[in-house]
Amino acid sequence: MEIPAGRIVSFDYQTSQPAKAQTFFRALFGWTTQTLTMSTGSYATIMSDGRRIGGYTAPLPHTPIYRFSEPYARWMPHFQVVNGHESAAKAKNHGAKVLREPSALLDIGRFAVAQDANGHGFAMLQPSAVEGDPGWAGPPNSFCWAELYTLNTSSSVSFYKAIGGYTETKTPLPDGTYHLLERDGAARAGLRMPMSGVQPGWFVWIRVPEVAATAARAQQLEATIVMPAANGMALLVDPWGCAFGLAQA
Repeated sequence: MEIPAGRIVSFDYQTSQPAKAQTFFRALFGWTTQTLTMSTGSYATIMSDGRRIGGYTAPLPHTPIYRFSEPYARWMPHFQVVNGHESAAKAKNHGAKVLREPSALLDIGRFAVAQDANGHGFAMLQPSAVEGDPGWAGPPNSFCWAELYTLNTSSSVSFYKAIGGYTETKTPLPDGTYHLLERDGAARAGLRMPMSGVQPGWFVWIRVPEVAATAARAQQLEATIVMPAANGMALLVDPWGCAFGLAQA
C-alpha cells in the first residue's frame, strides 16, 4: 500500500472541558460524537455528517497543571506518514519531544504524539488504509485548512519542512510573511506570526454554508470574533481560548 506522506488527515481538539466543548461545536457545526473503546481508555470522535473527522482529547501531558482547571484548548493536527517509527525518530532528531511512541490505535493505524521544538503539539499517523485526497475541498462543516501561529516562524518552517518533506512559498503580509507548505503539488498548511488576539498554536479552518451567520451564532455561544466576516472568511476564538476560522463553502 502506497501512503502519501504530508497530508493532514485529522485533528484532535485538546481541552480541559470536553463536555462543554462538545456542546459548543454541536450547536455551531452539528458535530456529533462517537465513543471508541481502547485499551488505554476511550476516545470521543468528532463526527460530521457521518464522517469521522477528528476527536476530543485531554491537553498534552506537559501542559501546565492549572490549565486543567481553567478553560483551555488547542487543536492538534494528524500528519500522515509512511512509517511511524522512522517519522518519530526524525522528529526527535530535529528537536521534537515525542510524548507517545508509535503504537496501534484501534484499526486506524499506528499513532504517535509529539511537541515540536517550539512546544506545539502534533501527531503522526501511519494509516491502516489510505483514503482519497480531497485537497481540503470537503463538505460543509468539515475542516478545509490548517495554520500554525508561531512566535518563531523560521524554526517552525524548518522543522516541518524537514519532517514532512514540504516545499515553501512565501507571501508578504501587512504584518509579516505567510509561509505556505506544499507537497506533491498540493498546499498542505500555512504558518505565520500570531494575529492580535490569537494565541500561538495550530488551528483549523472550517467550511460553512454562511460565514456571517455562523460567526454570529458562535458569538452567541460565547466565542470572540477576531476578524469579522469579510470576503468569505472570519476568524474567531472559542470560549477556551483556541482560534478557529470560518470559510465559505
